[in-house]
Amino acid sequence: MASIHSNQLEKVRCHAEACLHSTGSVLEIRAGILAMANIPLPPSAKYHYIAAETMIIENSIGNNRKERLSTALNILEKYGCNLTSSSRPKYWRTVKHNNPVFRATVDSIQGGRAVLCLYGYSNQQPDGLSFPDVVVEPDIEKVAAVTLEVMSLRMELDMLLKSPVLSVFSLCMSPEWQCKSCTVVNAGSSILCEVCERPRLAAISVGAVSLEAHVNYLFFSHLLSTSLLQWVCQFCTYVNYTPASVCEMCDLPRPEPAKMPVKLHPPSQVKRVPVLSVKPKDPPMEDPDLRRQKLMREEGLKLIELIRDGEKKGVSPEEVYTGMRVSGGGNILPCDWLKAELPHLLDQICAMAEEQPRGGGVTLSRAEAKMAWLSAGGETERAARQSLRDRHAKVKELCSLGFNDEARCQEVLRQNGGEVRGALSLLQRPLMEPFHQRMWSDQPEPTIDINHPDKQRVCRRLLAVYDLPSWGRCELALSLLQERTAPYSLDDVVQAVRESQDRDFIRRVLAKECPICLSEFPHSKMQSLTSCQCSVCCGCFQQHFTIAVRDKHIRDMVCPVCWEPDINDPEHLNSYFSTLDIQLRECLEPEVYDLFHKKLTEQALIKDPKFLWCSHCSYGFIYDGDQLKVTCFQCRNSFCAQCKKPWESQHGGLSCEQYQSWKRENDPEYQRQGLAGYLRDNGITCPNCRFQYALSKGGCMHFCCSQCRYQFCSGCNNPFHTTCAVIQCSVTGLHAHHPRDCLFYLRDWEPVRLQALLQVEMYYLFSLAPPPSGMCGVIEQKDEGGQQTDSACGAQTQPGHAGLCEKHYREYLVSLINGHSIDPAPLFNANELVLACRRYQVDDARGEMEDDETYYPRMLEKLIDEVPLGDKVPRKK
Repeated sequence: MASIHSNQLEKVRCHAEACLHSTGSVLEIRAGILAMANIPLPPSAKYHYIAAETMIIENSIGNNRKERLSTALNILEKYGCNLTSSSRPKYWRTVKHNNPVFRATVDSIQGGRAVLCLYGYSNQQPDGLSFPDVVVEPDIEKVAAVTLEVMSLRMELDMLLKSPVLSVFSLCMSPEWQCKSCTVVNAGSSILCEVCERPRLAAISVGAVSLEAHVNYLFFSHLLSTSLLQWVCQFCTYVNYTPASVCEMCDLPRPEPAKMPVKLHPPSQVKRVPVLSVKPKDPPMEDPDLRRQKLMREEGLKLIELIRDGEKKGVSPEEVYTGMRVSGGGNILPCDWLKAELPHLLDQICAMAEEQPRGGGVTLSRAEAKMAWLSAGGETERAARQSLRDRHAKVKELCSLGFNDEARCQEVLRQNGGEVRGALSLLQRPLMEPFHQRMWSDQPEPTIDINHPDKQRVCRRLLAVYDLPSWGRCELALSLLQERTAPYSLDDVVQAVRESQDRDFIRRVLAKECPICLSEFPHSKMQSLTSCQCSVCCGCFQQHFTIAVRDKHIRDMVCPVCWEPDINDPEHLNSYFSTLDIQLRECLEPEVYDLFHKKLTEQALIKDPKFLWCSHCSYGFIYDGDQLKVTCFQCRNSFCAQCKKPWESQHGGLSCEQYQSWKRENDPEYQRQGLAGYLRDNGITCPNCRFQYALSKGGCMHFCCSQCRYQFCSGCNNPFHTTCAVIQCSVTGLHAHHPRDCLFYLRDWEPVRLQALLQVEMYYLFSLAPPPSGMCGVIEQKDEGGQQTDSACGAQTQPGHAGLCEKHYREYLVSLINGHSIDPAPLFNANELVLACRRYQVDDARGEMEDDETYYPRMLEKLIDEVPLGDKVPRKK
């Protein structure tokens, strides 16, 4: 018979697992579970996975225990159904413990987490459980089997709770009970009293049954071996687990249950007497504690009702409580009594306080009398004495604050109902009246007298007027101002103290020496530029820039101490002038500031490619035309817009080069000047403002434009800098970094060598005509007596140098070399080649076993390829 039931159970289980695995209908799954529950087999044969688990709800009793267990099984059932479903939730891999419902149900029973581990949640997390990372999908077959057993367990538990057998079972599993007749304590499994054999009168409700027993019964059938639900067939000795009347094995009828054996107990002190002879017990006396608590509750409810009534009528709870004590009960409510009698009581208290020996004619306010009446519990005499003591204490407090007029203090206290704060406000109002008048007055604030004897008053004024951060800073400022040798003003000291609290640092800030006038000034009266760290006094700053704007160039407006910034850096200069404009706007006079803006505008116009300088009067203007002939707006003379030469009628229709060729062939004056006129016409042109100078390039190559103060090399037009931006530069002083074809280097060559360079490049354009006279007539700039003048060279000419001195003849040959872009590197000797490679940072490392015949040609080719000629050197267009 058992094997038949086992086969039947296995078929039903497989069908239910298949429905659950394939997400079949709910009705089929529930029908399979119901069929499994009705099969008469012990729980050990029905449950394979969760039979080893023990679910016991901890610390819960009654209906709450039954509901938690049912809810826990329901939640576990839903977890299993979600895992077997084809459309699993998004976060199916984890189970969080922070859910309060989960903590109160599944997590509060022993074995709840073990069922989750059977599902696959075996990885412990700080806030829950999760599947291991190596598990991609859950074991659907195992999850379905475990879920089916959870569902079957929940259904059997519901059937057991609803079954009438539960009452008998609950009696068997209940604790010991005391007989109401003979007071003998009986075992929990007995139904009749062991002494008087009377039935058990106290019934236990179903909700109070211990659910641990139910769960253990469902999981472990061994607990029911002695209960009414388990019996042994006397014919085949088969143990039946159902209350059926026929044996499941041999189908023979169940025998009548034997009478419960009477256990022998020690003789009881209570004698067995007939029921009729038992006298009824006297009713127990009422507990005095319970009676006292009942009275307190009734009085509290009554007081609450009175307080609510008082809130509606505008009476405070304190007044209601005091009114109850004073009125003495009766039919009149305390609120009505207070409204009728309280004003008379307060007037009586005021009069009694005034008549006191220590009263001295003190007049109390009703607010003071009321507070004293409440604190005295409604006793008028005690309230009068208390109010009088409180008034004297408040007057003493006001006198300690500096208000010695007791009569005035008494009056303001009466006006404010005994409040010290309000009385203090009235007493201070006359003292604050001068301050209020001064605050709303149009008159200037009076000066602070630092020698005033009241130091606290001076500190208070400093704190109020100058908004110093603390009282200590006010005392520090006052001590600095009171020093004998302190030439500080109040505003300077306050500003310094606001920034720091170090006395030595403040003294250094207040005594800075101006490097120009050598006078000491505070830091607030010193000014500095953004280009350097120098600082000068405001007077020297204003005087320096006023003279620079009126008498000097715009590029001379630099620091008067270190002469920064570098005027040859246009980008740095633009940012410098934008900041300087803000500083000069505040310190210069309006007409000087307007002149500064005018020069600044001219400086910006110079950078315009349409800007031209007049070759006659050095006037600059914007020319927007396309004709070569330009007429100056200042002197009305004309000149060429391209070559900047004075305009002649022969220039019309000819290019500048054709006009120069015509002039050399037809102008006697030009022919007479020879190469001196050539050098003059090809003089110096400023690369910044394009102003032309009919001067020689020889001599000092460091040239400063008189128009824009731009410093550059007159041979290659590279700017001079005081600080070099080239990495690994070994040059000190002014830096220009001349190219190798610059006059700066080629002027050291002999004329024969320069002529040979021209001959190598097939240029035979240099002149060897004899000089017309013995003196060089090239115009150059000379420094005579601190002034720069333009005059003839006057040096002795050399034979074969076309009427020029050797210096200017070299300049003439170099101009031809530069004009035709001839590279002088092929004529470098070995030392010059190595020096040039190092100067222009060309790798001059010699290879192993490399001779001079291979090394020097290779270095020459590398120098020519890596270092081009100067891109700013004047050349023929």
